Amino acid sequence: MTLTADAVSVHVGSATLLRAVSLAAQPGEVLGLLGPNGAGKSTLLSLLAGDRRPDSGSVRLHGRDPRRWPAEALARVRAVMTQSASVGFDFTVREVVALARLPHAGRSSAAEDRRVVAAALELADVPHLADRVYPSLSGGEKQRVQAARALAQLWMATDDAPCRFLMLDEPTASLDLRHQHGLLDAVRRFVSSGVGAIVVLHDINLAAAYCDRVALLDRGALIACGPTRQTLVADRLAAMYGVSLAAIDDGQGGPHFVVRAPAAPAAP
Repeated sequence: MTLTADAVSVHVGSATLLRAVSLAAQPGEVLGLLGPNGAGKSTLLSLLAGDRRPDSGSVRLHGRDPRRWPAEALARVRAVMTQSASVGFDFTVREVVALARLPHAGRSSAAEDRRVVAAALELADVPHLADRVYPSLSGGEKQRVQAARALAQLWMATDDAPCRFLMLDEPTASLDLRHQHGLLDAVRRFVSSGVGAIVVLHDINLAAAYCDRVALLDRGALIACGPTRQTLVADRLAAMYGVSLAAIDDGQGGPHFVVRAPAAPAAP
């Protein structure tokens, strides 16, 4: 069971946001979407989530257009963490995460929902925030709570959602170094249960460490997609981002990319 995009394109006025992009996401893997600002990463994620319709091409989630799924059934098979999420009421963190269990009403008991919420808070490293009022949190804390919400939404397979997909749009943007790695490690552990994850990232070293495959986007076009180590090539990344960089050994047999600073201008 897969999630596929087949030659999807998106246009806004005279601008092309995506140009005939095709890719597939699989259960049990982390697929990273990388590229410069404006490359089309978030637009592609919104198509895969069924939140937006392509101008041409098609998206299929388990063989069906996600936009044609009943809303509650779709929420049981895919969860989306956007770049920002506002909560207009003074809900506690536990209550915010518990909202993710609404699509499972009548399918799981209240006790089971409480267990799932507690486990998701633990996996996202926010159990100590459970009784805090959500609007009082820092940006990074809110981001980790939203990750917990998405995890709780997909925690268990159901009869109509045996394969599930977790979609995260720049989930590490507001996180410190420890929590960047902690969150992506949590995602890796979560996909080991058979969930597929599609993650928009800007940090190529995080992608190298945690993604099974990566898709590189530039100016709306897919320029490469494949296993992480074969796809994250220094020359290709340098051309895509317009920087000078080199790959060094990370000490564990993988690459670590170092951006070379531009040479200082000569003194007059």
